[in-house]
Amino acid sequence: MENIVAVISDYGLKDTYLGTVHGVIRSVNPDAKIVDITHNVRSFDLVDAAVKFKWSFKYFPRGTVFLILVDPDPSSEPIIVSTEKYFIVCPNNGVGSLVFKEEPPEAVYRITANHYFIEGKGNFRGRNILAPIAAELAKLQSAHHLGEEIEISKLKRFRIPSPVELSPGIFETIILDVDSFGNLILNMEYEGKEPKSIEINGIKVEKVSEKFSGFQKGELFVSINPEGHFQIVAYMASAANILKAKRGMKVKVEF
Repeated sequence: MENIVAVISDYGLKDTYLGTVHGVIRSVNPDAKIVDITHNVRSFDLVDAAVKFKWSFKYFPRGTVFLILVDPDPSSEPIIVSTEKYFIVCPNNGVGSLVFKEEPPEAVYRITANHYFIEGKGNFRGRNILAPIAAELAKLQSAHHLGEEIEISKLKRFRIPSPVELSPGIFETIILDVDSFGNLILNMEYEGKEPKSIEINGIKVEKVSEKFSGFQKGELFVSINPEGHFQIVAYMASAANILKAKRGMKVKVEF
């Protein structure tokens, strides 16, 4: 048993929120290994959280407890989802939607073990409810004593629009993410065929390269990100700034 709690949140690092979550986990489970996947999810943004979760979960060992603390709707009930390999502790708000396509849920539990909750002022259920449950779950490796099992059909999910073929070999998709380097990551995965061009804001990018070398500073090219998605890159610069592009914008991909 690895005893790992892997955390994703929109808390950032400026405030004390993340540190107190760590403190609660270690108070309940002193041997827990806490992994901070990211705390820079866009505030209240479930799609961003779902994407970051999808891109990270498969690199963790069996038994990892994922604690997802992006919680824009306080009315969504806290749950535990168990899969063949993992546990997810989160609000029932769809944040696991993309992961569940690859790692299907086997059981869902409404968290009821309130004797594990900590007392705290204000509305901070990430610290007061979800963190101690995740810590206990990492020890127990079973959700049976932490909640009441509910139908899997009650698990909320959402979909991200798939690429649309406008005409033979020409697709429309969106910018799924803009990373900290300004790379534009598309909602289209590499499936063995390189594009002839990708067009955004009237500018076509036609160079394709697996290597980040041999370019002039600011030169645009198409590459594949570590999770297999096409991305537009500006060598040693921000493609987002050069192309005046942002997340959610439509792009055309020609094969």
